[in-house]
Amino acid sequence: MIRTTLLASALTALSVPAFADPFTLFIHETPADVALRSDTTGAGAAYWALWAEYAAMIGQTGMVRGGAPLVVSEGDGNRVSGYFILEAPSLEEAEALAALAPAATRGGRVIVAPHYPMPEMSN
Repeated sequence: MIRTTLLASALTALSVPAFADPFTLFIHETPADVALRSDTTGAGAAYWALWAEYAAMIGQTGMVRGGAPLVVSEGDGNRVSGYFILEAPSLEEAEALAALAPAATRGGRVIVAPHYPMPEMSN
């Protein structure tokens, strides 16, 4: 309930952008959280519920353009466990949304990367 209230407060503070820049939020979860993906107990259900709540909250901003959890294999060096693509009015607003992600609040981290425009390519 407290997390829902915090998310709602953050959502109210953010505005749907008229003009926005693209950013990718690279999700880096702890190994323990990655293991919860396949946990069939209440702990696994609670893990997925946190991500569903977060995805719904940032979806309500109108900024999300895509995203997905990624396969994380031991030993392959891939520590990125998922991503969201946003169009936000500023880096600060993208970072504010990233700070609310379950990974950022559970010992992992979220890296916000602005997109670099490529000549002769459109979004």
